[in-house]
Amino acid sequence: MNMMANNQRSLLYYVLLVCCFTAVCFGDDDDVFKAIEICKDKLKDDPHFPRVQYSLAQLLDAQISSAGSELDVSLVKEVVQLYRDVGNPPNAVEEKRIPPTKVRFESLMRAATIAKDVLRERQQAISYYMLAMQIDGIDQVSILVAFEETLKLLLSSTIVKQGASIDILGQIEAEDQDPLQLSLQLCNFVGNKYPNEPLVDEFRGATLRKLKQPNSAYQSYEKAMIKSREHYLNCRNESQQNSEDNCFVHLKKFISTSILVAAAAREAGISFDDQMSCLAAAENYAVPVLASAQEYEDEETHVTKDDLISEMVELYNNMGVLEKKRGSLHEAMKYFRKALDINPTDGHAIVQLASISSQDDDGKIISHVKELDRGYVAGLFDGYSSRFESELVDVLKYVGHELVYKSLRDALPNATSIGTIVDLGCGTGLLGELIATDMPWVAIHGTDLSQRMVDISLERKTGSGGRAVYSTVSNLDASEFLSNFDEASVDCVVASDVFIYIGDVSTVLDECMNCLVKNGLVGFTVESYETTDADSGLRLLPSGRFGHSKEYVYQMAEKHGFEVQSWKDAVLRQQAGKNVNGAVVIFQKQR
Repeated sequence: MNMMANNQRSLLYYVLLVCCFTAVCFGDDDDVFKAIEICKDKLKDDPHFPRVQYSLAQLLDAQISSAGSELDVSLVKEVVQLYRDVGNPPNAVEEKRIPPTKVRFESLMRAATIAKDVLRERQQAISYYMLAMQIDGIDQVSILVAFEETLKLLLSSTIVKQGASIDILGQIEAEDQDPLQLSLQLCNFVGNKYPNEPLVDEFRGATLRKLKQPNSAYQSYEKAMIKSREHYLNCRNESQQNSEDNCFVHLKKFISTSILVAAAAREAGISFDDQMSCLAAAENYAVPVLASAQEYEDEETHVTKDDLISEMVELYNNMGVLEKKRGSLHEAMKYFRKALDINPTDGHAIVQLASISSQDDDGKIISHVKELDRGYVAGLFDGYSSRFESELVDVLKYVGHELVYKSLRDALPNATSIGTIVDLGCGTGLLGELIATDMPWVAIHGTDLSQRMVDISLERKTGSGGRAVYSTVSNLDASEFLSNFDEASVDCVVASDVFIYIGDVSTVLDECMNCLVKNGLVGFTVESYETTDADSGLRLLPSGRFGHSKEYVYQMAEKHGFEVQSWKDAVLRQQAGKNVNGAVVIFQKQR
């Protein structure tokens, strides 16, 4: 009798799987809704049936993925709960009905991803990642994936709140803990299981660095570097041609940990020579491999070799920065040129050359730079996000957001007619908050290249406990974001301290022209640049930001169908104790 019941349950499960797969992949909306109803009806009669919950979660998850910006939050929460119950079944579930280990792990990882990326519930995501780590029989690779995601969140969190209490194999209790202390506990837990895993020492170093323990951080990073090198050498000794790809992964990790060791050594007060020796050792291992990687055309290994090449660019940039700090400018330029030999558009190398050279060949390179690659700009502000406002506003006395807001309000004779404003490079939401506080009826849509800035601005509210500043915030560049708006659907576009990182604003202005209503406005700041007859009025400055001459800005307005409604010279911020001069500008659409 029991065998017959088990067979019936198994048959039902496989029928449901087939229904789900068919509905999601081949069916129309009616098929999907029918499959959802089948699952829900079954769960009414049998609420603790994880495999049916899994089928339902996948069906509803597909609806979330296709919903775009019109998300039903209650539906999202239902999906998260379903995945959680599949991955961590309640005690009431019979052991024989518990899903396979792989399904449980993938369910919890998906629950964590949705909680983090859709619901923005970081503490909840931490809980689910930690639950995934404690599933019996999970393999090392899976544990390390969950570990890495957990540590990334912990290192950017403030506290693990009550309700996120998870007992990891009886060893770690996370409730109202300082996330950095929990991070150390997790490193110890995973490190005891896998003592030769460099990822653990790397995250331990990152945690100790945040705890202001530079010597201990350096020691942990050094262990990660040594283990990464051993993994690479062992791989090379054992590898055949068909496993060469895996060796590139180990070499890339060795290079990245060498960069981290050098940075930690600098913070720990260790000599320049010792810092450089870490980077030089990585270069010695990588250069012969890099040469063969550039010549190798195998499509299956192309991605990992591209990653290795990118890591080499980062290595040379770090060697250049180290020589620059030491005062060896000639040596520094040599390394930045090496980086550019590999990637001629690398933003970091270009900016560094701009800061130390102007008249030689590097000056010629810089004079032709019209934009910085988005990866460089995104990385710059990802690293700056946690201290952005405290340094920019309090230390550097930045007022660009206030200038743009005031000029915009002066240019609006009837602000109540404004319905939609786009905030390019919205950062943490400084400008957006000024607008939302004074014009609460306006829908503000922001975008920023830095995902960390996006996360911060999404949570920004007006005043204390007020409404959200932004209706939406995207992780797109300015032109791409503007292209998503319908023609004549936006009243104003604002960009505070943004064009200085874009450089050539032609494409952005074209998109503004398309999405703005008649007489729509563009408000922005630029940094001053005194032009000569020989150049275009646009140049990358020693600060690593672009300068735009007044002549250039007026030419751009005329070329793209705008009129300069106002130009006001202003001090935008301070740098090295000196004023950074610029202007706040308002364009008005003319055609």
